[in-house]
Amino acid sequence: MMDLDIVAANLDVALARHSGGEKGRWYPGSRTISLRRGLGPVAYRCTLAHELGHAAHHHLAGDSLPNWVVQRQEREANEWAAQLLISEDDYARAEAVCPHPGAIARDLEVTVHLVEVWQRMYERIAS
Repeated sequence: MMDLDIVAANLDVALARHSGGEKGRWYPGSRTISLRRGLGPVAYRCTLAHELGHAAHHHLAGDSLPNWVVQRQEREANEWAAQLLISEDDYARAEAVCPHPGAIARDLEVTVHLVEVWQRMYERIAS
């Protein structure tokens, strides 16, 4: 399993915690990711990977960004997280056991959302 603390350190990103509100947030000015206290292990891992995707892509943050920029950044962060947490071999092994996205997600210890992101990416590459 990928050690996301090492990934954060390699990206020169500090990690912080907050109470209530959104699961995670990337603060580009301070190169900090804040994660909500009380997240379960899978939600914590997937949220951190997503926020690290924002950091890796040097995404901006703020309410003044145009919607199309926010959507593009969210897609890029999701895809980065899916690639980080799901290998092609692990996905194939999990799919062979049960092809349902929920079963694959449980086996890979990721969210169904990230499985679906990974599947869309793979379909684009395969076509």
